[in-house]
Amino acid sequence: MHDDYTLEGWMFINYLSLVYYYKIYHQLIEKKLLDKYSVSDVLLLLSKFRKIKIANDWQNLELPKQTKIIIKQLNLPIT
Repeated sequence: MHDDYTLEGWMFINYLSLVYYYKIYHQLIEKKLLDKYSVSDVLLLLSKFRKIKIANDWQNLELPKQTKIIIKQLNLPIT
């Protein structure tokens, strides 16, 4: 790390990452999906969600079937 600000920024990003990791983990436990999916699986599947801007309007691109399933099972507010 070059200076204290860089270190603090790095630590903050790591903190946020842990917070979201455990939010996903607890959602998987609540929905009893932990035996089927890991947090890494969920993040990989959700990384396939894409949007495109066409004439000042945002459109969702086609999602893979498995991604649609995990969105539905976790009740994510993705429209």
